[in-house]
Amino acid sequence: MKKFQKMISAVTAAVMTCSMAAVGSVFSSTASAADKTAIDIVNEMGMGWNLGNTFDCSGGSETYFGLGWVADENGNMGTGWIDKASWNANSTETMWGNPITTKAMIDAVHAEGFDSIRIPVTWFENSDPETYDIDDAYLARIKEVVDYAYDNGMYVIVNMHWDCSGGNNSKYWLDAGMDALPRYKTMWTEIANYFKDYDNHLVLESMNEVPFNYTTLNTFNQTFVDVVRGTGSGNADRLLLLAGANDDLTKTCNPEYKLPDDKMIAVSIHYYYPSIFAVATKDSTWGYTDKWGTDSEKQDVYNLFAKMKAYYVDEGIPVILGEYGVVTNENGGKDHDSIVSYLNTIASSALATDGVTAFLWDAGNAGDMQYFDRKNLTWFNQDYADVYKNLRENGTSLEFEYNITKTTETSSSATVTLSGDPDYSIDLAPYAGKGITIKQVILKGEAGGGWGLSLPATNPDGSNRSWTSEAGQTGADGTVTIDIDGIFEGDNGSEEYVLSLAGNIGISHWWGDGQTLESVTLVFDKEITYTSMDVSVTAKEKEQTATEPATEEETTEPVTEEVTEKPTEETTEETSETSGLTVTQYGDADGSGEVDILDVITVNKAILGKENLSEQSLVNIDFNKNSKPDASEALAIMKRIVSLMTDEDLANFKG
Repeated sequence: MKKFQKMISAVTAAVMTCSMAAVGSVFSSTASAADKTAIDIVNEMGMGWNLGNTFDCSGGSETYFGLGWVADENGNMGTGWIDKASWNANSTETMWGNPITTKAMIDAVHAEGFDSIRIPVTWFENSDPETYDIDDAYLARIKEVVDYAYDNGMYVIVNMHWDCSGGNNSKYWLDAGMDALPRYKTMWTEIANYFKDYDNHLVLESMNEVPFNYTTLNTFNQTFVDVVRGTGSGNADRLLLLAGANDDLTKTCNPEYKLPDDKMIAVSIHYYYPSIFAVATKDSTWGYTDKWGTDSEKQDVYNLFAKMKAYYVDEGIPVILGEYGVVTNENGGKDHDSIVSYLNTIASSALATDGVTAFLWDAGNAGDMQYFDRKNLTWFNQDYADVYKNLRENGTSLEFEYNITKTTETSSSATVTLSGDPDYSIDLAPYAGKGITIKQVILKGEAGGGWGLSLPATNPDGSNRSWTSEAGQTGADGTVTIDIDGIFEGDNGSEEYVLSLAGNIGISHWWGDGQTLESVTLVFDKEITYTSMDVSVTAKEKEQTATEPATEEETTEPVTEEVTEKPTEETTEETSETSGLTVTQYGDADGSGEVDILDVITVNKAILGKENLSEQSLVNIDFNKNSKPDASEALAIMKRIVSLMTDEDLANFKG
């Protein structure tokens, strides 16, 4: 059902908005929020877009309120200090060179097929550093932009973005870790109260790409849920998006990452894989490629989506890929066709995966990932537009068949068989949370050359450290044993580290050619029981053919099919086996002789017990032969309405 919901969500929301009474810009849908699961909401989000490099702009200083690329309201660039006296609610918005956000801008983005928008927000430069109180004008401005999207029936994510630098920068208050928790509670209490009367089209996101250790991250996410829920009203059952471990896929799919006990939560992951293509520039010293899109590279995407599905969605927790994209500027130097292929693959895979949605990171007119021109309200390149136009009009062409195998073992070691590329990665997630450490890594393969490990690590005091390394020379017997002794011998002498079971052990052949490994054995300090998960997915392209009216064999899931032509007259002369009556007009629930949004409302009322359908009306809508109105029939009628729309109707819908 996910694919159909995503295809028509914009039309559905717009119709529902027109047909229901609204209070301000906060609207209600015909279905109760309690009727929707977290996965339902994420499936309805469709394709998402980031208002990047706008409200997330920061100069990193509470004393001077920002040193950075200061721009005027038209996006014309300048550089200099903005002091406290001259700071206002628009100073952050235009600081990095984007124009003031307008309703026309958000309308244009929505018309391109994006049913959801993520608004990254940096709060601290618009808050009092002593009391933590957020500037009223800034809150009002964020609300104004939220309402631009709400007016289109879009889902909206509001987060806490560059309040953390992603490193150890004292200018950004969240970098203080646990010491920042009191301020975190205060600021989220104010934000949550400000937006608490919005319905579930508003999603709140705890943080962005924080490098906390698991204990700190889990504490902050639990605090976020407790604070928001405690403000009541719409926040009592609002979908809350929880920051993943640095929003990294592998680190977040790890037992040490623990979620609050709450049914209305989703996990945040950012998708910039492989990083040597998505974010590396031509001057990167850690790796670079300008091309992407082989069958093998696409299969890697499908497998990672399968991993997210197995780890979270299958447990009832949706995943929101809050950011994905590729650098588009000259310094990125990326092959154009590769960028287009990457965008299409990620967006298509999200649409094809139940419980997963993806938001394009767009820096607009000022940044290294530029897709939609916010000054001229058009795309910087038509090929980008065509990706989303095709998905908007036709949905994803991918179908996934998942292959998931779980194996439980008890041992003091684990051996992973390898094949293929001479650069390997070992997922440590199966061994996390077991109270163990890894004492040795034994590599078995061809003799010659040198092998090295890149290890996820922390400092001895538990503070952040992204990685360390150990090296070894392959012996004559084709194996090398590398001791994980907690001491890194580098150019600057010895440094202590603690191996973290977050992330992967990277294994590289550091010199020599043509060497491969057969297997890697991890040796633990004690015997443990662990579960390995082998996850992959087989992807195939759907056949793009016109869909005939549903037959009896097809009626169990009719709303997952795409309508590519208007129903034929035969659909209005079907005979009911249960009553002997004939269908006078398929979808006509209110007996008006026409199929329109009032029929959807009538079915919804019947589902809720607020209206009784006549025998003839029930026959008209009972396509699945269950002799009662249900939600799938309401959606099927909506699909019929969409299929009957003329090009002029659709143009009027888009404004």
